Amino acid sequence: MYEQLATLRESDQAEWLTAKLVALDSTNGSTGEINISNEIHKMIRSFPYFQKHPEHIWLQTIPNDKRKNVFAFLPGTSNEKETILYHAHYDTVGIEDYGTLNAQAFDPEALLAHFASDMQNEEIREDAASGDWLFGRGTADMKSGIAVHLVNLLRYAEHERPAGNILFLITADEESEHAGMTAAVTELQRLRSAWGLYYKAAINNDYISPQYEGDDTRYMYTGTCGKILPCFYVAGKESHVGDTMTKVNPTSITSKLNLELHNNAEIAEHIEDEFILPPTCLYQRDNKQAYDVQTATSAYIYFNFCLYERTVREATAQLLDIAQTSAEEVSKEYENRYHNYMKRMGREPKDYDWSIEVTTFDAFKKELEALNVPVADTIRHTSHIFRHLDIRERFFKIVEAMQMLDPARKPRVVLFYAAPFLPHNYLQKGVERHDRILEALSESLKVSEKESGETYRVRRFFPFISDSSYLAIQESDEEMTALVDNFPRWGNQNDAYNIPIEEIRDLNIPALNMGVYGKDAHQWSERLYKPFSFRILPGLIRDVTARIFEK
Repeated sequence: MYEQLATLRESDQAEWLTAKLVALDSTNGSTGEINISNEIHKMIRSFPYFQKHPEHIWLQTIPNDKRKNVFAFLPGTSNEKETILYHAHYDTVGIEDYGTLNAQAFDPEALLAHFASDMQNEEIREDAASGDWLFGRGTADMKSGIAVHLVNLLRYAEHERPAGNILFLITADEESEHAGMTAAVTELQRLRSAWGLYYKAAINNDYISPQYEGDDTRYMYTGTCGKILPCFYVAGKESHVGDTMTKVNPTSITSKLNLELHNNAEIAEHIEDEFILPPTCLYQRDNKQAYDVQTATSAYIYFNFCLYERTVREATAQLLDIAQTSAEEVSKEYENRYHNYMKRMGREPKDYDWSIEVTTFDAFKKELEALNVPVADTIRHTSHIFRHLDIRERFFKIVEAMQMLDPARKPRVVLFYAAPFLPHNYLQKGVERHDRILEALSESLKVSEKESGETYRVRRFFPFISDSSYLAIQESDEEMTALVDNFPRWGNQNDAYNIPIEEIRDLNIPALNMGVYGKDAHQWSERLYKPFSFRILPGLIRDVTARIFEK
C-alpha cells in the first residue's frame, strides 16, 4: 500500500485512498463494517514509521460487538503530552437508493460515466462532466475524510512531524448507535492515564455541503449539535368499528403529534446565522399485527430532535406542552364529531369523557408506584422478554406493559426517551482554552482565503449528527437527570441503554469539524468535490493543527 502511495502527489494520494475505501462495502450493520477496520489497519501498518513502531497502531474491539475502532499514534517533536485527535467514521448508510445502479454504488468510475451521460438532472450531469466530482456511496460521508486524515498522518510521519502528538481514530457505527465512539471514550481515557496525554482539541472532517442553491461557502464548525429521540406512547380506548364515537383511537393523537412536530421550524431553536434542523418524524405506527375490525389499543411515534443551546429539561417541557395541546385538541374534536353525529342521527347526546392524560415516563412510573403495583419487576421482565427487539421497540413494549398495570387503563400519552442520545459539544467564547482554538482557526482561514481564493464561514454547530458529541458533555448533572429518568432502561445491563456520561465529561475535548466538501450525502447522487477536499483541506487541517499547538 505504501509503495503505491509514495509515488503520488498529496491530492492524488487522497483520491486514490478514497476510491480504495469506497470500493469496500462498509454499510452499517453489515459484515463489511467488520472487515474494513482490518483493511485500514493494514494501510497504516504499511507506512514505514508504523513498520518500525507497530506498538503505535492497534485495533480496539467494541464491547459486545465484532466491529473495531482503528487507533494510530504519532508522537510530536517537542511536546510529549499535548495531543490533537483526528477522527472520522468508516460506516456508511445502505445503497437501496441506487436502485438499478446498486452494483455500481461502490464504483466511482462507473457512476461518473452514468451521471455524465444518462442523468436528467442538469446540475448532477454538469458536475459529472466537469471531472471535479467523485461519485459513490461514502465519497462524501465519509471515506474521503478518512483518506484526508491518512494523507496527513503519512506526511507527518515522513516529512513534517508536528510539535505535539497526533492521535488517529476511525470509528464504527456513526450512522446508527455510535457504538464505536462511545467505546473509544474508554480507550481515550486509558491513553491519557497511561501516556500522560493532554487532549487540546479534536478535528473531525465529516462532510460539509452547500446550504442553499449556488452556495460555494466552505463552512467550518466549532462544535456539533446534540440529539434526543423523544418517543410518544399513546394508549387509546379500543372499540368495534361499529361503536367508535365514544372511544379514543390512539392513531388520531400520533397523527396530530406528527403534524405539530414534523418539520415545524417554529419549534426549532432560533440562533442567528446557524443552520438549525427542525424535528423530523422517524417512525409512526399502531400496535396492530393483523387485520380485524377492532381499533388499535395503542400507537407509537418518535422524532429526531436536535439540541443546540437548549437543554434536555427545556426540550422536555416544550414537548410535553405540545403533547398536551395536541391531546386536548383531539379530545375536543372527538366531542364535536360525536355531537354532530348524534344530531344527524336525531338522537340526544350523552356525557362522555374523551380526556387524555399527558405525562412523562418518570411521572407515570411514580404514579404507578403509588398504586403499589410491581413497576420495577414489570420493567425488568418486559425488557428481558423483548431483548431481541430493536431498543426503541423494546422501550415501547415496556411502557405498554406499564399501561397494563393501571387499573383504570385510561387513555394517555407517555413521553419517554430512547437511543441514541448525543450531547451538544461546542466552543464557547470567553473560555480561555476555547478562545485559543478559535483564534488558531480564524488565523488559518484568513491565510487560506488569500492563498486559495476560497470563502470560509465559521459556524458553531455542525448541522448533522456527529461522533464529536461524545467528546464532551456541557449539560449539568441536573439536566442529565431529566434525560436519564425518562429512559425506560438506562444502565450497564445488556437490555438497557447507556453512554459513559462521567467519562465523557472528564475527557472534555473541544471539537472542530473541518470537512470535505460534497453534495447529496445519503442519496444516490452522493458526490465529493475534489479540488477543495483533496488539494486544500489537508494543508488547511495541518495549518490549524500547528497553530493550536502554538497557542
